[in-house]
Amino acid sequence: MDAGHDTLSGTSGLRTGVWIACALLCGSVSAVVALEWMQWPVTHATLYGTLTVTLFALGLISTDVGLALLVATIPLFDFATLGPPAAPFTAAHVLLASTILGWSARIVRDGRRALPRPTPLVAALAMPWLAGAISLAGSLAPSSTLSGTGRLLVLWLLAMLIAWRANDARRGRALLAELVAVACVMAGVAALQYFDPALGIGRLTTQGFSSLVVLVRPSAFFLDPNFLAGYLSAAVLVALVFMVRATRMRQAVWWGAGALVALGGIAVTSSRSALIGLAVGLVVVLLTAPRQRRARLIVAVIVLTLVVAPFVPAAMYQRVAGLLDPTSEGSLATRYLMVQSSVEMLSEFGIGGTGLGAYDLAYPAYRKPGALPRITHPHQVPLAMWVEMGVPGALSVLAIVAGIVWAWRRLAKQRYPAPGTAALAAVTALVVESLFQYYLYFEYLWIFLGLLSAFSAVRQEGDDVRDER
Repeated sequence: MDAGHDTLSGTSGLRTGVWIACALLCGSVSAVVALEWMQWPVTHATLYGTLTVTLFALGLISTDVGLALLVATIPLFDFATLGPPAAPFTAAHVLLASTILGWSARIVRDGRRALPRPTPLVAALAMPWLAGAISLAGSLAPSSTLSGTGRLLVLWLLAMLIAWRANDARRGRALLAELVAVACVMAGVAALQYFDPALGIGRLTTQGFSSLVVLVRPSAFFLDPNFLAGYLSAAVLVALVFMVRATRMRQAVWWGAGALVALGGIAVTSSRSALIGLAVGLVVVLLTAPRQRRARLIVAVIVLTLVVAPFVPAAMYQRVAGLLDPTSEGSLATRYLMVQSSVEMLSEFGIGGTGLGAYDLAYPAYRKPGALPRITHPHQVPLAMWVEMGVPGALSVLAIVAGIVWAWRRLAKQRYPAPGTAALAAVTALVVESLFQYYLYFEYLWIFLGLLSAFSAVRQEGDDVRDER
């Protein structure tokens, strides 16, 4: 695979600078000309237009720069829009489009050298959007199905792009390190939201357990606290994998600090699904850790937990206790009852499906007494894929699981090197959490799946601690 220059035309730094200067000029001119008719102030149009064109140019010119900026801005996918109200796109949308387009140009230029190594997992990740396209024929909501299929296609391309760049071990490790670093920043934002909700930063939700107990659940810039917590759970596991394999104390301290910060972020989000995914992921980390360091890992996890425990909201313990009685709380009971409804929906939609994104239209007729009427969106990805996309959707789930198992076996033969094991632990946690949250379009799930595919396909070299056998 090509591990050299990633610029579109092998440009020098000077030529890249000229490209950026042209982008700034084009952005300024096009913003004034094209956006002023939308009744935007000229200053807003110029600023946002210039920023949009500049980001687009950066992603188009350099895949590495585009990916680095994309990972940094994914938390803003639903926040801080650059476009006008009629087209509320964000920096992440611009970078996603430009980086994929730039990579597509490289495929035309370089052929197979610009493609990821073929693996069962990469092939399986193409099946959901194909299943979505098939479900369009009998969809209850054709426009939603078409939109959802397009989103899955883009996410598959993102996973393919990630898998290609991660074929280079250095770039793959850099992506993992950046994912942990950005997670720590988001955990810091969540902490600010929790301790001072009046700051007005990002998004947060509140839940009242009684007239005296109100639970503040920060989301940073994500749509939902559970999505932030899902990302943080993956980051904790990545950091722990690298920490337990570190060969230098400084490395271990940095990765341990990252795990601690991200774990604190999970605590303030009060996400039960993230805790469940984190617990299962920790089992993976423990089972795959070098034998001589497993005891240290257990001690580290206990210490991290004890440090974070005092900051966990009291209402969070009530939420965790509610897991023992799934019918005791409205949202939890709804998830439990929705599983039953989804199973019943298979009798009508199990073959052809409702159409991708049309679950909400079919579900009310199957809703169980006690389920909250306001919740109609599916919360269990495997069942939802079957209900929405019929047999092709169910086969997609099985294929992806088989691809993950294949990757796991490949990593086992390599004695679980750090990068691949980190991706495996993160994927395991997010897949488990997808049994409680609708993570089908969750960018981080697709990113870690792409990383897992890449790391399992190549022999990884490095200074990881190996088992003494």
